Order: sequence, then C-alpha cells, then structure tokens
Amino acid sequence: MKKILLALMLSLAFILPGCGGNVSQNNCGFSGPANAIYLVIYPDGERLSGFTPVTGGLFLVPKRGYTCNQLSVRYGISLGFTLSASPSSVYLPSPPASVTMSGQSFDATYGMPRVDYFDSNGYLVGSVGATSVSNGGTSLQANMPNLSYVYSGTYQVKVTNKTYDGYYLNIVGQAPMTGWGRDRPDSDGDGWYDDEDCNPYDPYFTNNCNTETCGGYGTTPRYICDGMVY
Repeated sequence: MKKILLALMLSLAFILPGCGGNVSQNNCGFSGPANAIYLVIYPDGERLSGFTPVTGGLFLVPKRGYTCNQLSVRYGISLGFTLSASPSSVYLPSPPASVTMSGQSFDATYGMPRVDYFDSNGYLVGSVGATSVSNGGTSLQANMPNLSYVYSGTYQVKVTNKTYDGYYLNIVGQAPMTGWGRDRPDSDGDGWYDDEDCNPYDPYFTNNCNTETCGGYGTTPRYICDGMVY
C-alpha cells in the first residue's frame, strides 16, 4: 500500500504544476486559486474561460493542437456582491434605452466595466459596455442590449471589471431583472416551445429517425435523433 501511495504522489507532482502540466494527449492541467475565473489564451487568439474548482487546484483545458507551454492563463476574482438594476422589470417589446446598476467596486481604471445579461439557463443573451461609472464606484450606467429576441422570464445582469492587461476577469456581482411582454410561443400546444420543437405546428409530428417522436407531446419526452437533442 505504501508503494502505491508513493507512486500516486509522484504522479500528482507531475500533473499539478502551476504553469500547466501535460496531463494527457488532449488536455493540459493548470493549478489555480480557489473559485476564480480563468482565461486561457491560445497562440491563434482563441480564448477559453471558466472557473477553477471551489477549493482550488487542478483544472483541465483542451490543447487544441498546441503544447501546454504555448498556452497563456490569466486569473481574475469574483467579488460576489449583490447588485441592483434600475429598472428591474423591463417590458421587452419596448425596453428602456439604458439601465443603472447600483452596488460597489465598479472600476473604470482600465476601461469601462462590461454588463452581461444571462437567462435562467445561464445562456448569454446580451452584452454591453458601461457608458459611465460614478465617483466611488457605487453605480454605473449602460445602454440596454438588443432584447428583440428575448422572451419573458427572469434574467441575471452581471458586471465585470477590466483588468490591467485588458481582459474582463474581475466579476463584481449580479442583479436580477425580469423581462415581460413576450412569452415563448407554443403554436401547436404540445408542451414544447417553438424554439425547441422540430415541427412547432404539428403536435404529433414524427421525424422518422428511429421512429422516435421529435419534440414530443403532452408528457411525452423529447428523444435524441441523429445525435442531436431537439
């Protein structure tokens, strides 16, 4: 058992370097601070972002054909402040021209903060730069992004400060916002919204891929067809 433990410790020593270890043929391993946002920059300019583990330590990123020492990694911080948005409720067919975010630690030292809008599933639906930040960093103003394709629901508005080297990595916090006046349509009434239904106008549509119903109806679930979930 001692020999096994020693072998495991030696292997970890090789895959946990701070600048990126050759973890596998396809992935590089980096060791970062706990629960921090990271940005991996590839030689071709491609970027990949995510969060380190909540306790810190190893995280993996794809090589994309490069060696690990060719990848550059930047780390940011997440302050986790609770912010407020005004207005906090938006009529989507005719939204206001701008929004005011209130809170703390808004910082325009290296450029205006970025304001991102995420839906309830965590998908980004809009992103704009702030137009002004108050003295003391307790409020900012930003134009409203294009919401013409956004449906009624609850959204999170997140503010991120720019770092000295030009990247948006320091997350200040977020505020809830409600959008209303544009409900997701379900034209055939089968329980699946038009944007997730293979045929939004036929509740009994079968797409003949393995005789499985696409989109479902009533309580019938969706099926995987040709490797895609509809």
